[in-house]
Amino acid sequence: MNEDDKKNSELIDGIMGEIVPKKNFTEVGPKPPGKSPFQKMAKSPPIKAKHYYDVKVECMLPATITFRILAETPEEAADLIRGAAPVSVVHRLVGRKDHKLSVYDAGSTMLRWMKNLLGR
Repeated sequence: MNEDDKKNSELIDGIMGEIVPKKNFTEVGPKPPGKSPFQKMAKSPPIKAKHYYDVKVECMLPATITFRILAETPEEAADLIRGAAPVSVVHRLVGRKDHKLSVYDAGSTMLRWMKNLLGR
């Protein structure tokens, strides 16, 4: 029976060796020093956070502004447009000339960056 037990244990060890690597059975205690997953993560570059910004561009734009003014003469109508609100604005972006670029945090008045474009 002793030989049968040896054969059975060898058979079991052989089958278990195929299923699970043998080093898992022998390793007991702390793992040998090596690279941990945390060390790999520390070497990866940090991910920069993205934010929303409001960008305002001051520019000269070819536009047609229409006012509706109640006046007796055309000259009087021309004088009264100074304080009136326009009825419509039709613009063309093709002939735009940018002067100043301002970048704000989204929804706030905190100025983050500004560039003067007039000298370009």
